Amino acid sequence: MTTGPATVARALAAALSCLVVAPACLRSKAVRYYTLAGQSAARPIRHGPPRYIVRVAPASVPETLDRPELVLRVSPTEVAIDESHQWAEPLRTGIARAVADTLAQDLDGALVSTSEDETTHGPSDVDVSIEVRHLDLGLTNGASIDLAWAVRWADKGPTRTGRSVRSIRGVPQGAYDAVVAACAAAVEAVGREIAQAVRSDYISHR
Repeated sequence: MTTGPATVARALAAALSCLVVAPACLRSKAVRYYTLAGQSAARPIRHGPPRYIVRVAPASVPETLDRPELVLRVSPTEVAIDESHQWAEPLRTGIARAVADTLAQDLDGALVSTSEDETTHGPSDVDVSIEVRHLDLGLTNGASIDLAWAVRWADKGPTRTGRSVRSIRGVPQGAYDAVVAACAAAVEAVGREIAQAVRSDYISHR
């Protein structure tokens, strides 16, 4: 069987493509995924109807952070987008879910969910909104976060607003999971402030 010039050309092209693609495949790194929720204990099991329902909306985040990749601060004027380390869910959803987990732990008698939970449990009595004004993640400095939040009661009750600033150093330094854990701890601390506001308003409002 003879081999024509066209067949030889196709074989050479295929071989060259393998030589080009193979090194790129060897250089590719596995992507690691991180989540903010789940750092604290699981939400408690409620028995009987809740006294009130709290719903946490997805957080508003700056455009530079609204991406799957972790955005790391490397200098006062420079950030790095790390494609090999990504959030397992959108950051706006992850922050809301982490705050909801903290509220569920701290608010006795409340049923807490996020706006994106499959089961909405009917209309909410309290709506929590969160705005991320500043979030810095760094392998050496850990996490610093600046959040504005609002707690609104549906039945024309009080509306409370607040601002929380937290900085948590990652331990050990230089580890990605430590940076994410520091961010989760900062968000949890903010969640406890929001829980205190909800609890105080519920006691005075009921």
